[in-house]
Amino acid sequence: MSGVSQPGDAASPQLAYADQLRQQSATCRLLAEKQRENTAVFEGFAERGLPGSAEMAVRSDRSARFLVLLASVIAEQAIAHDELMAAGGPENSRAYVEYEATTRRLRALLPTDTLTD
Repeated sequence: MSGVSQPGDAASPQLAYADQLRQQSATCRLLAEKQRENTAVFEGFAERGLPGSAEMAVRSDRSARFLVLLASVIAEQAIAHDELMAAGGPENSRAYVEYEATTRRLRALLPTDTLTD
């Protein structure tokens, strides 16, 4: 990926964390899309009367929504980190306090669904 620090790059370390977050967010979005595909397959099985398929379609859809929310939270964390770095990094105490507050708000948004039932 152009412009994205890769592990082992000599690029700026403060960019590496936000880049990793963006990659994780993108991965979550790809996984969510795969779960949507799985949902459609399970719905097709359910239409054909395969036992348990309707329940699996519901679980797969729930997983996709979980992953989309997770991707959004991770992306917002990357933006918050970028803003912290642009303001001078952790050495800027005001910017760091704002970053911590944003992190707490984002943590509160994280999905609590365990997807285990």
